[in-house]
Amino acid sequence: MVLWILWRPFGFSGRFLKLESHSITESKSLIPVAWTSLTQMLLEAPGIFLLGQRKRFSTMPETETHERETELFSPPSDVRGMTKLDRTAFKKTVNIPVLKVRKEIVSKLMRSLKRAALQRPGIRRVIEDPEDKESRLIMLDPYKIFTHDSFEKAELSVLEQLNVSPQISKYNLELTYEHFKSEEILRAVLPEGQDVTSGFSRIGHIAHLNLRDHQLPFKHLIGQVMIDKNPGITSAVNKINNIDNMYRNFQMEVLSGEQNMMTKIPASVLYKNQTRNPENHEDPPLKRQRTAEAFSDEKTQIVSNT
Repeated sequence: MVLWILWRPFGFSGRFLKLESHSITESKSLIPVAWTSLTQMLLEAPGIFLLGQRKRFSTMPETETHERETELFSPPSDVRGMTKLDRTAFKKTVNIPVLKVRKEIVSKLMRSLKRAALQRPGIRRVIEDPEDKESRLIMLDPYKIFTHDSFEKAELSVLEQLNVSPQISKYNLELTYEHFKSEEILRAVLPEGQDVTSGFSRIGHIAHLNLRDHQLPFKHLIGQVMIDKNPGITSAVNKINNIDNMYRNFQMEVLSGEQNMMTKIPASVLYKNQTRNPENHEDPPLKRQRTAEAFSDEKTQIVSNT
C-alpha cells in the first residue's frame, strides 16, 4: 500500500511525501477505519493535501497561480519578435468579475473590499455602469473572486449591511499599450527566456542604456518604450564602444527621441553637461556637487564639454 502526500508548509513550495506499508496482515475490515483516521489527522494538519487516484484533494501551487496571473495581464503573444513599435498591437480584452453597487456607497464599501478588489496599476477599480447611471461597477480580483461564495464572511457582512447583492457579473476590460509596464512589454517582445532591459542611467532628459548583443535587433523599440514609460525622458541612447582613453569618452547611438545631448542637471547651481563627451559618467553627482560648492553665486552656470 502506497500513500502519496503533498506537503506544503507555509512559505515553501510543495513536496511529495511517500508512505509505504509492505506488510499488512491485519483484517481487511480495519483498513477503511485506519484510512479514515489517517485522512482526518492529515486534513487537520496545516499545509497537508491528499492526492488519491481521483485527486479529490489538491491545491494550485503558488508559482502556477503567479504564472496564470502574469499571463492574464501580459501583452498579446503575437507581439513576440516585434522590432518596430506598434502600440495598437498591444490591445487585449480580459474578462474581469465586477460587483454592482450604488454610487453613493462606493467609498465606504471599498474600505472593506481591499482584499477582493483588483490591484493593478493603471486600471481603475471603480467604473461607471454603462446600463445604470446611478450605479458603479467595482473591479474584483479574477484570481480571488469567482462567485459570491468567494467573499469572506466579513466582506459578506458589510455587503449585507449596505444592502448590496453579492451577485458577481462579468466585464470585458480592454487593455492597451498604456496599461503595460516597460518590463512587461519588453518581456513579451524579446525572444522568450532572454534578459530584459528595464533599468538605465538617467542624465537629465536622457536615458543611457547598455544593451546586450541579443537586444540590439530591438534597440529602437526598447529606446521608444523607455521614453514612453518614463516621464521626463525624451531621448534614449546606447553606448556603442568601450571606454579606452584617459578622458573616458565614448561613442553613443541615439535609439529614439531627441538628438539634443545638452542636458540640464539640478544642483546648487545650474549644471549643463554635454552628454556626448562625458568625463564624469561614473559618479557625476559627487563630481557635480564638488564643482558646484566652489561657486557661491546661485546664478552661475557651469558648462561641461570635456
